[in-house]
Parts: sequence; C-alpha cells; structure tokens
Amino acid sequence: MKSVIHFQSLRMFVLKGILAALLLVVPLTGLATEQAPRRIVSLAPSLTREIYDLNAQDLLVGVTSYCGTMAASKEIIGSPARINIEKTLSLKPHLVLASTDCNSKSDVETLERLGCKVKVFKACESFSCMCSTFQELGRVLGRSRQADTVLRNIRKELDSIQSSIRGKKPLRVFWQTGTDPLITVSDATFSGEFIRRSGCTNIFAGAPMRYPRVNVEEVIRLDPDVILVVTQMGSHASPAMWDRYPTMSAVRNQRVKSLPADLVCQPTPVMFLKGCRALAAVLYPGVP
Repeated sequence: MKSVIHFQSLRMFVLKGILAALLLVVPLTGLATEQAPRRIVSLAPSLTREIYDLNAQDLLVGVTSYCGTMAASKEIIGSPARINIEKTLSLKPHLVLASTDCNSKSDVETLERLGCKVKVFKACESFSCMCSTFQELGRVLGRSRQADTVLRNIRKELDSIQSSIRGKKPLRVFWQTGTDPLITVSDATFSGEFIRRSGCTNIFAGAPMRYPRVNVEEVIRLDPDVILVVTQMGSHASPAMWDRYPTMSAVRNQRVKSLPADLVCQPTPVMFLKGCRALAAVLYPGVP
C-alpha cells in the first residue's frame, strides 16, 4: 500500500514538472510565431514602396507625401520630415515603420511615448543594405518568402545587365545632384555603386564626404566623358547649364544626360535594379 502511495506521489511530482516546463515553453513559442501587424503606417516613401513590392499594400492605412500616385488611396499623415502625430494616432496602427534617412528622432520618440510600436530601419547607401532591409521588412510583415523571391529575381537581372555591358569601354562619369551649390556623390553612396556596376569610374569616387560640394572648375579640370544630372530634386538641376562649356568632352560629344530623381534616389532593391537598367541604357545606348 505504501509503495502505491509513493508511486502516485512520484507520478504527480513528474506531471507537475512537465506542466511547469510547458508553461515556460508556451510564451516563448508565442513570441516566435507573433502575428504580423494588420494596420501599418509608413513614415518613409522607400518603405512604402517596399511594402508594395511585397504585395502587402492591403496592410497600409497611412503613408507620407512624396509617394507619387502609388499610394494615392492611402491616408497622408504628413511629410517624412514632419509627421502629423494626431492623425497618425487616429489611424490606430499596430505598427509604424520609420527610417533614419528621412524621419526625425523626435517624431519617433513621441509616437513611442504615446504608445505606438515603431520599427526603425537604418538608412542605406549600398545594394546589400537595401537587401537586408527588404528581408527584415518581409519578416516583420510575414512575407519572408515573397521577399526572398523578389531579391532572387533582382540579383538575376542585375547579373544580366552587367554581363551585357562587360567589355565595354569604361567611361569617366560626373554625377550631379544639385546645382546651387554644385553637389556630387562619392563611392560611399548607392549612386556611386550605380556607376561601379556599370563598369565606369566616378571622377569624385574618393571624396571624403558622401555628398560633397564641388565647383565647376574642378569638373572642367577632370573632364568627364559623361555628365549625369539628377533632375527633380528641388534644386532645378538641368543639363543645359553645361552648354556654356563646349570644350568639355561630355558637352562636345553630347553626353550630358538627365536622370529623374524618383528613378535613382530611392534606396530599395527594386528601384536599384531600375536605376541600374536606366544608367546602362544612358551610358551604352543600344545595349539590351
């Protein structure tokens, strides 16, 4: 009889131990399978684009300005640099997405203080960073598989573009992003990566700043083969400004070209591919 009682006591002790272990495991499992947010506000145009690239736009309830017609049906909650906090809160988002390249730290902190869950992505100046951000966004939105598929296709197309221009004469490029002051890019930017992937050389590749100010005399002295003017940046940059320097190689050979900012200034994998495609067409006309 005593042995039976002892066995039952031992069995109860083991069951309690198992139950205690399960109670510890369940919360951890719940965290690992946390449900993706169903109401999202995006504070950065680049993140908004990526949400559409992931075909997750049905989750968006609010966006900022400068998203073009892509998100025309969504509520505008201000500009990236100046968020309307009250309107953002009124949309009752499960998650707010922000980026260090265009959103203020104070806006992010205010939203967090008022109870919003905010996910902040770092600014990207390389294609590899864009891919990491895209994969992380896919994970947050429960779209990891879609993100992997998109990136796999993009890398395949980038390889194809680079193969088509391999063996072409390398060109010396001046990339202009502003007129007054005259601003260019170093190789520590994704604009510089556009140029490198095209097999060309950025005449200001080694500048100590990412977006240095330069003067016309420096550009004339370095005499690039091609001048690429990024337009629609709010600086009124125009290829026409170079017409007054007819002795420059790029001007003499009619190789001063414009590129729309919306095409080459959006740090997302899809837009990076489009930018590379457009640049290859400008630098090497006729190349598929």
